[in-house]
Amino acid sequence: MPVTPLETLLAHKVINLAVELSGAEKRVAGALIDHFNRRTGQCDPSLNTLADLIGMSRRTVMRAVARLERLGLFRKVRHGGKFHRNSYEPIWSSFREAEDRWNDRRRSRKQKFASLGVSPSTGPTRHPEGDGHGHQTYSSNPLYKTLAVKRHEGSIARVAPVASSATKLPRKEFEASNARAPTTSSADVARIAAERRWSDNLRCELSTKVAVYGAIVDFIDEPLRIAATEAELNCRGAGLRLILQRYRDSAAEIGGRDE
Repeated sequence: MPVTPLETLLAHKVINLAVELSGAEKRVAGALIDHFNRRTGQCDPSLNTLADLIGMSRRTVMRAVARLERLGLFRKVRHGGKFHRNSYEPIWSSFREAEDRWNDRRRSRKQKFASLGVSPSTGPTRHPEGDGHGHQTYSSNPLYKTLAVKRHEGSIARVAPVASSATKLPRKEFEASNARAPTTSSADVARIAAERRWSDNLRCELSTKVAVYGAIVDFIDEPLRIAATEAELNCRGAGLRLILQRYRDSAAEIGGRDE
């Protein structure tokens, strides 16, 4: 069944609103959707293409793709595209489910204020003198429900009494209306910060040695990235030391074999 333009538009909407995605991950996901061919189903941009278009390093793109896979938004087929590149398949059902959750939150919030029957605005405390033109803050606000305030002497009192307390919501509806959007756990936040620290430290340490920096970036694979992040979590600066030590050990081992 062909993918419609509405589904790709919905995918971009979900990506922009996803609180669990970082800025880099949103940009990579948006670029993958943009490369998707609705007629053929082909989506196989190279990592270098994505990195050049988005303005990121190849390693950052690889980490973002792996994260999008873990979240169930894309499926990667190794060497499934042209020129032995990886092929990426958007999981449209995941995007539809995410969009449904967003709409549920919007409906719950709207229902909370609709049940009260009064405006959520904290605007003017009463209507302007003489019932002149004013800003209406809620489509269903009758005049007498806005606020019971006495007018100046000499004006006609035309205000009906207001209930002393707001209508209580049913328990299930109250819980749904107060449900918060899922947020990134504190452990994930700490890991992201730790990875950013050792990455920044590496860049600063080798700012004048571009060739060495590029070689080390290419040397860092997924297991080493995870190990460096865990080391940085335990002790600041340990992530950079671990990467440099692993790189030196690998260079020494290669040099020994060459001899």
